[in-house]
Amino acid sequence: MGLIGCGNISNAHARAYKALASDVARVVATADVSAELAQRRGLELEAEQIATDYRAVIENPRVDAVDICLPHYLHAEVAIAAAKAGKHVLVEKPMACSMAECKAMVAAAAEAGVTFMVAQVQRYLPSYRGVHRLVASGELGPIRAVRFDAMQNLHEILPPHHWLFDGKLAGGGIVISVSVHKIDLMRYFVGDIRRVAAFCREGSPPYKNGAEDYASAIVEFENGAVGEHFATYSGFRMPYSEMFMLFGDDGAVHALPEPGKGGGPAFYVSRQHDNAPSDAKGWGRVHTGFIPVEPDRRDLPGDDAFTNQIFHFATCCRRGEEPLSSGRNNLGTMAAIFGIYESARRGGVPVDLAEI
Repeated sequence: MGLIGCGNISNAHARAYKALASDVARVVATADVSAELAQRRGLELEAEQIATDYRAVIENPRVDAVDICLPHYLHAEVAIAAAKAGKHVLVEKPMACSMAECKAMVAAAAEAGVTFMVAQVQRYLPSYRGVHRLVASGELGPIRAVRFDAMQNLHEILPPHHWLFDGKLAGGGIVISVSVHKIDLMRYFVGDIRRVAAFCREGSPPYKNGAEDYASAIVEFENGAVGEHFATYSGFRMPYSEMFMLFGDDGAVHALPEPGKGGGPAFYVSRQHDNAPSDAKGWGRVHTGFIPVEPDRRDLPGDDAFTNQIFHFATCCRRGEEPLSSGRNNLGTMAAIFGIYESARRGGVPVDLAEI
């Protein structure tokens, strides 16, 4: 592996490489425009090559694949160059900053015959996989509706000059950077999205160049299910960061924090054959009877989603198989992202994703 980009998100990727056996995936090269960051990460991972130009990594014959952890606006350039050099490509989400770039990345990988995967890391969390398995089993009946949130206070997390506040560098704001997780999960659980209607609001500085910090969207899935989504980068305080709810004819699933146990999500299901407390009646019965969802750890090395996704990527490269979050599959997620932006530009008018 050649790790290109040694900033914040590469911390999680580095943790994964250290957890994996060297014959699964090993970083032999690191690159970053900051020589200090490239050196630090390279020494940590015992890389043979440390560079400040990504081209040096993709030209290295020892590198079989690249892991791109760069600012969003650089994803397409580096991924396409790597594919043309015959390297397999793992790129952090979001895939790119425009639909044209996303399609070009997929086409380049297909033409070169290399594996191309987007690091939609939540698909590789055993608890989320457990939800997917539950939905796919049909136990919940047809899924009719979903709700999902993505909420952060970016001001508390990053300094005001960070590139994520700049819509030109990030491709937008909260929707492309964080909502992309939940939109991808909803596609994983429910299926492709047909149409979206949305409003986005750009807040006060440090947000600039169209980086929205509030967004609200309505989505319609190809199978007829409907959904609603709220996102903010400027939540003063929040009881949780991310959540979802799925409503089926025969059951429901939610990922909401347990009272008194912090903001981390837990996953619970209630089905018609599950028993609510015997004293629960009326409205009380409607809000009870949930039990934990069984995690799905099949074909995964553990519970860390970053380790799992890199393991999956390496396995697909070796076997010539299409990854669960392949670039081709992720075109549907990115179409929803850009559909939200297009609807917002039109003042909330619904947009068919076939137009994107």
